[in-house]
Amino acid sequence: MAADAVAASNLVSSSTMAGLLRGLVQKGVLQPADIREVYETALLLLEQQQASLPHAAKTFVAARSIIERQLATP
Repeated sequence: MAADAVAASNLVSSSTMAGLLRGLVQKGVLQPADIREVYETALLLLEQQQASLPHAAKTFVAARSIIERQLATP
């Protein structure tokens, strides 16, 4: 039950973030290059945090994979 709540919370956060970024691009506040920078920074932050949480390595791999897919999208 707790795992489902965490997963749901993460989905809400991810969806909200994606919607916010898309909305900011559509309004001309951000450019697509700005969005790429956000994802690159997120990837860097994950890499920095991973060393301090070795027991969560699989989670970090999954998170990096998702961000890397976003970076691969033109």
